[in-house]
Amino acid sequence: MSPDGRLLAFDGVTVGYGARTVVRDAAFAVRGGEFIGLVGPNGAGKSTLLRAVTGGPDVTAGDITSDGRSLVRMPDRERARLVGVVPQTPVPPFALGARGFVEMGRHPHLGRLASPGPADRAIVAEVMRRTDTAHLAEERIDELSGGDLQRLTLAQALAQQPRVLLLDEPTSHLDLNHALQVLDLVRSLADDGMAVLGVFHDLGLAARFADRIAIVADGRVTPPAPPAEALDARVVADVFGVRAVVRTDPVTGTLAVTPILRGADLSPGASQVSVGLVCGSGAGATLMRRLALSGLGVHAGALNRGDVDHAVAEAVGAAYVELPPFGEIDAPAEAQVRQGYAACSCVIVTEVPFGRPNLPNLRAAVESRRPVVLVGHMRADRDFTGGDARALWDMALGAGAMRVDTEADALEAARALSGPAATTHPEER
Repeated sequence: MSPDGRLLAFDGVTVGYGARTVVRDAAFAVRGGEFIGLVGPNGAGKSTLLRAVTGGPDVTAGDITSDGRSLVRMPDRERARLVGVVPQTPVPPFALGARGFVEMGRHPHLGRLASPGPADRAIVAEVMRRTDTAHLAEERIDELSGGDLQRLTLAQALAQQPRVLLLDEPTSHLDLNHALQVLDLVRSLADDGMAVLGVFHDLGLAARFADRIAIVADGRVTPPAPPAEALDARVVADVFGVRAVVRTDPVTGTLAVTPILRGADLSPGASQVSVGLVCGSGAGATLMRRLALSGLGVHAGALNRGDVDHAVAEAVGAAYVELPPFGEIDAPAEAQVRQGYAACSCVIVTEVPFGRPNLPNLRAAVESRRPVVLVGHMRADRDFTGGDARALWDMALGAGAMRVDTEADALEAARALSGPAATTHPEER
């Protein structure tokens, strides 16, 4: 291994097909023990970069190296001992048994006419065990499902005993169980010292399994960065045209990307009509999205950084007053919320529970002099203020607030109160 561990390096690489350039000036490296994910829109050149390693498209500038040796100019057989490939859609060459298909991965290590020996067969048996394909050994590959063939193709690549593994959408044909099994295996291979470069369409899987992520878009490749740096809400919106909530998954501790809206879902230009929301702790997330789909703006009151509703408000472009994590709403913040609500067509009080920290949002709604829509009932398990939330709720009802049972009812009320600015999105029909 080279002193800096660069088992795969793109050194100012420009690739394409004939006169058509697909990606230019790619410059990044994958070290032993590292898994780098490539993400980007369809057709951006992710797969082209992978195929360039094994002599597919034309490399018109720069070089692709392993340990300082050019892979572009390396003989195919020698390169196959270094680099294993799992393509997006494996194509079986002919009606072959599954074990024989995996044994083809040993050919770079054998003489021209040599057959696999006991050591080769032991390697094949082990990789079939690790990829959960041993039970398929006697099956014909042209009679197998796409998922089974995908796992056998991974087994074949591992039978090469490569130092570099290239994956082009390795889970595209796999059910959830086998997708996680394959990615767990690949992650363990990287942990054991292999250099892995994989193309992903699922941003959540890329963030969960890759050490660093590079974005391929507009003919360029960004420097690989840790998932939390590579994928933020702004990048997802700019590159993929999707508004998304990007947060740390509380179970896995890895980044989770939840799409909220496509760019095409939003009406062009900012809506001139907004609906106020009293929310927090995720109580307003679904309603915020549905209001945005209806072409309505949202003022989400005062929200703490790190709150689910704060992340959703960011994703849909809602207005809000930002508070520090676990911070309370002081008098100036409450005044800002009241002013925001006063400019809305109405204010919806979601089924959020109330304590002293967020009570000012409810008070601002009641004092906004705008129509108020109350969702649900003020039960004992919603009021942790010693009765102050109940008093404000009753004050709103006394002033003519509308009480509804569900968010769907609240949405219909908001549409009616907002007039022609509100629309019904196809998703709501």
